[in-house]
Amino acid sequence: MDQTEKRRHRMIGTARNRVNFPLLFPLLIFLLFVSSCARNPVTGKREIALISESQEIAYGKEAHPEILAQFGQVEDKQLQSYVQRVGNELAKISHRPDLPWTFTVVDVPVVNAFALPGGYIYFTRGILAYMNSEAELAGVMGHEIGHVTARHAVSQMSRAQLLGLGLGLGSIFSPTFRSLSDIAQLGVGLLFLKYGREDEEQSDELGVEYMFKAGYDPREMSNFFQVFQSMQEESGEAVPSWLSSHPSPPDRIEATAALAKKYLASVDASSLKVNRPDHLSRLEGLVFGENPREGFTANGVFYHPELRFQIDYPDGWNVQNSKSAVIFVEPNGRAAIQLTLAPQDSSPEARAVSLGRQQGVQMVDGRRVQIDNNNAFLAAYQIRQASNQVIQAIAAFISYNGHLYQLVGMAPSNTYRSYSSVLQQGVTNFRRVTDSRILNVTPDRLRVVRASGGETLKQIASRYSDSRVSVEDLALLNRIDPNQRLESGTMVKIVEPGQRPGS
Repeated sequence: MDQTEKRRHRMIGTARNRVNFPLLFPLLIFLLFVSSCARNPVTGKREIALISESQEIAYGKEAHPEILAQFGQVEDKQLQSYVQRVGNELAKISHRPDLPWTFTVVDVPVVNAFALPGGYIYFTRGILAYMNSEAELAGVMGHEIGHVTARHAVSQMSRAQLLGLGLGLGSIFSPTFRSLSDIAQLGVGLLFLKYGREDEEQSDELGVEYMFKAGYDPREMSNFFQVFQSMQEESGEAVPSWLSSHPSPPDRIEATAALAKKYLASVDASSLKVNRPDHLSRLEGLVFGENPREGFTANGVFYHPELRFQIDYPDGWNVQNSKSAVIFVEPNGRAAIQLTLAPQDSSPEARAVSLGRQQGVQMVDGRRVQIDNNNAFLAAYQIRQASNQVIQAIAAFISYNGHLYQLVGMAPSNTYRSYSSVLQQGVTNFRRVTDSRILNVTPDRLRVVRASGGETLKQIASRYSDSRVSVEDLALLNRIDPNQRLESGTMVKIVEPGQRPGS
């Protein structure tokens, strides 16, 4: 996470005994440094650490359920057990084998992997879909384990505390939403810690080391980085996920390939694990891309087939959909509407009143209403932020189908009038879905097929002419040239299209 570093210097003195603070300050920093240093588990060097290992584990333990609430986990016990098993193999030969290591596949389509302090590692289903072997999984896993063993996040957190900056682990949306939502704070904020190039290079080195010591072919790590390079080349810009905070793929391919060559000089490469067939078979049926069951947009309407509701949103506004919230944002960020589920143990009116009692929040108006024949409560609020900026909000609390929905539209007070009608319409157009075409949508899924002798990927793709995935994308998914003749029985990933409205 980008943070503005500010140093505050305070002159301390009295008429009788004035202290020269500029001379004292380095001594204070030195004493603090000495008293709070610890040996880095990887390098063995002493470094500043204001966060103990027990505190580090506590951070991860507290954040883990928040991460799952925000992103959800893939409901596939065999896949989760597989990833945990591979993770355990690497963790036990790492520099910190005694951490409570937890490895989880989260239900997110973007290509990403990340780690939290204390041994909590996450892979999106998006990144798993592009992995073609267990060794590739081990390579990325080793990299993320390296961030934890080298205490990269802890070092950043310690530096921030030393400078009095704090982590600023707020909502990923804005401080405004913290007052009117139950979105997790700590876990999501930790994801936005960005590591420097030295940290990333060290994690790459540790990733190659760990996968090799666990018996995997280290060449598979640099092979997988080719996926990111291809994505970058095709899109013309860095993919806003794993690439956004990592060194460029060409540098990493070269560096990790050189490390692999060094390790392979002492062993027979044929004795090392790759495990392509077993890995691919575990991806069978994995949801690929966005899952429309959990929300999708069409013609200015957001639909949620699983929860059976729909909402019209303002023309041109951006939509951010996650497990715990849907956000509609004005293109210039001047106004927004947020939808979340509120606790079910209260009525619409009771929920509205309780929010109005929070510090800095004042409910200025409220009334019972019916929204799409559902009991609801409509309330207006003023929210005073720490900066003394005032936010105005209108919120609808709707009891529907066993849930209490909370729709909040807001904007700064100096621009609220311009958006008030749009926001009021936005929070009150919640309604049920009755169209069977919407209710019956299904996601695209990965399928693993075997090639006939001499068959090409292009020919295999032609069997699935209704697929929404191009041959070029399938080539990247498999890292196979579309016109390459394949040996009989070669396993190939294809994307089986799900059902969409009108399909």
